[in-house]
Amino acid sequence: MKSYLNCCFLFSILLLISCKKDNNNSNNNISNGTWRVTLFTDSGNDETSDFSGYSFTFGNNGVLTATKAGSSKTGTWSNPGNEFNIDLGEKSDSNKPLGELTDDWDIISKSSTEIKLKDDNDASAEFLTFQKN
Repeated sequence: MKSYLNCCFLFSILLLISCKKDNNNSNNNISNGTWRVTLFTDSGNDETSDFSGYSFTFGNNGVLTATKAGSSKTGTWSNPGNEFNIDLGEKSDSNKPLGELTDDWDIISKSSTEIKLKDDNDASAEFLTFQKN
């Protein structure tokens, strides 16, 4: 019995040593550099051009900054699990177009150069894609 327990203990140690910690934090890729909107559709209408000239910076601290022609607006972002949450203020005529991005998005795909999102409410038919500059 003692040799069985020793074998189990040794196997456990070997298993722990062989496990490699995954240090690939995909949020670091998002937080490095600036991004632009390359697709925004709302109810099937392509509104991508509304974001022409905007540059987006996703800070490590959860701060999202949208900049255009020297002026900027700050908001928040988070990436819990398979969600991508953006808050750039309320959706209103006075906060267009940035308020349109305020939403809880589902991630379609995410890489170091592109983030494809869809609204978590399928009925809205909203899609958003960020491309790294």
